[in-house]
Amino acid sequence: MADRRYDGLLLDHDGVLVSLCATSTLREAAARAFADVGVPDPRPADLETITIRVSPSELRETAGRYDVDPEHLWQRREDRIEAALRAAVENDEKTAYDDIACLERVGVPLGIVSNNQRRIVEFVLGAYGISEWFEAIHARPPTVESLHEKKPAPTYLEAAATGIGCSNPLYVGDSESDVAAGRRAGVDTVLLRREHNADRRIDAEPLREATSLDAVVDLL
Repeated sequence: MADRRYDGLLLDHDGVLVSLCATSTLREAAARAFADVGVPDPRPADLETITIRVSPSELRETAGRYDVDPEHLWQRREDRIEAALRAAVENDEKTAYDDIACLERVGVPLGIVSNNQRRIVEFVLGAYGISEWFEAIHARPPTVESLHEKKPAPTYLEAAATGIGCSNPLYVGDSESDVAAGRRAGVDTVLLRREHNADRRIDAEPLREATSLDAVVDLL
């Protein structure tokens, strides 16, 4: 652990505060988005492309194969994903992890850094009654342009640190892109291991790994 004192705690949202949604749910939402723009039977590979982790160039290439406007396809994708994730929360399929309770005792400001849509993050936090815990939320608007700002880009991480007024935050994520974003932002990063990533190989090296948020809070 670094010898410096951390003056803020930044956290990823999905996979850190709340469980991930089933990939099948996201894939179904993406299929409905294709249908919305007149493509009822997209190629499986194209369906996978817009389901998760798509880049702007991949989106344009995929939309071009069906002669549809990439902006329109993406807007329908974002709307369908939002509806699916709202339903997942309401049906207790996307739940808050028990160990988030430890965040109430943290003595530094908290912020969220997410590649998910901001409106989804805000809905989930509100559904679990924890919105007031966080002084800043930096996540995507539902636009194609926002894909350029996703982690591993440090944009949201740097903005969140500024938003909570800290110069030396600790960041907690669950993926390689989180660790890479932390490195680019010059922020110490803890890789949180949960069931979905317990055995996943991470090539980027975090400050350390933890298996609970309680262990993370102990670092502050």
